[in-house]
Amino acid sequence: MRRPLFLLAFLVAVSAQAQTGYIAFGDSITAGVYDDDLRTEKGYPPRLEALLLSAGINAAVDNYGIGGEDTTQGLARINAVLAEAAISGDVLILMEGTNDISRGIPVEATRFNLNQMAERAESRGLTVIHATTIPRLPDAKFDSENVTNTWLNQNIRDMAGRRGRKLADPYEVFSTIPDVFNRYYYLGKDDPVGHPIAAGYDILAQVFSDAIRSVDKVPPVTGLVAPAHGAKEVPASGPITVEVWDFGTGIDLAATTLKINGVAVPVTPTGDTKKVVLTYQPPAPLVGIVAVGLSSRDLATPANTVDREVGRFAVVGTRILTGDIDQDGRVDGADLLRFARRFGSRLGETLYSPSADFNTDGIVDGQDLAVLASNFGKSS
Repeated sequence: MRRPLFLLAFLVAVSAQAQTGYIAFGDSITAGVYDDDLRTEKGYPPRLEALLLSAGINAAVDNYGIGGEDTTQGLARINAVLAEAAISGDVLILMEGTNDISRGIPVEATRFNLNQMAERAESRGLTVIHATTIPRLPDAKFDSENVTNTWLNQNIRDMAGRRGRKLADPYEVFSTIPDVFNRYYYLGKDDPVGHPIAAGYDILAQVFSDAIRSVDKVPPVTGLVAPAHGAKEVPASGPITVEVWDFGTGIDLAATTLKINGVAVPVTPTGDTKKVVLTYQPPAPLVGIVAVGLSSRDLATPANTVDREVGRFAVVGTRILTGDIDQDGRVDGADLLRFARRFGSRLGETLYSPSADFNTDGIVDGQDLAVLASNFGKSS
C-alpha cells in the first residue's frame, strides 16, 4: 500500500509547483509527422511533457508545429502564437529551418528569421531554447549530404551562444547514433527531407528534456567554420578557423585538438570553456580535398567526447571526379551506396538528384552507373 501513497504524494508535490509553460514552435517535425498513428498527441512535445513531469517538473508543453513551414512563414506566425500562449507560455522551444534548405532560402536569412522570433519571445518575457535541425536523409531531394544543414546548425549554435540562450542539439545527437536512418527515420519515398518515426520522437524529446534540465550528454560542437564545409575553390594557403562551443559543463581546453587530413596540427585554443577558437595557418599550400577534424571533450563526469571530421573543402584547382557523390576526394563504396538509393529515379521525382545523374539525361540509370564504375577506386 505504500506505493500508491508515495505516488499520490509525488503528484501532489508536482501539482503544488508553479507550472512552466513551454511553447514548442516549428514545422512538421515538431507537429509529429510520421509518428505512430495510434497516438492522439504526436511529436516530441507530449513526450517531453511526460518526461518533465516524471522528473518532478510541473510543465505543460503545447505543440505549435505546422507541417511544411519555413522560417519566413514562422516569423509571420510567431506573434499570433505568442499572444495566444501569453498567459501560460514561459519558454519558447524553437526548432525550424529544414524547409528553408529545401526552398533555397539562404542560411543567413534563416538565421535572421530565427533570431527575430527569439527576440519577439524575449520581449514578452519568455526564455528561448534554440534547437538544431536533425540530419537529412541520404536520399533527401535536397542537401542529401547535409552540407547546407551543417552550415545552418553551426549558425544556430553560434547565435544561441552569442545571445546567451540555451541550445538543444538533436543534430549532434542523431548524427552519432549508429544506423540512425534505418532505426529512427521514416523511409518512405514520399519524404523529401527526413522525419523521425515514433522511436525517433522519443529520442528528440529526451534531447529537449536534457537541455531543459541541464543534463550534459553532448560533447563540444562546432560553431562557425572557415572554410565552410563543402566549399570549393578555396585558396591553398589560407587559414583554417574552427569555433567550438559547449552548452553544458564547458570545454576541456587541454584536450582540444584540430586535425587536418587526420593529423593533429599545432594550434593554441583561444577563448574560455564555453567557446574556443582554433586557427591554423598551413606552413605549405594545401592541395586537393582537405578534411578538417576536431578532437575534444567536455568537463562533465564522465566526459562527453568528440573525435571526427567536422568539415571538408576543395582547394582551388581541384578536379572532383565524376562519381564522387559525397565529394570526399575518392570514388568508393560510400558513393556507390548513395548512387544505389537514387537508381531508377527520374527528374521531378522525390528520389531524383542531379548529383547522381552524371550524364544529365534526367534519369539515374545504367549509363550513370557505368560512369561511376569507370572512376571507382580513383582519387581526385
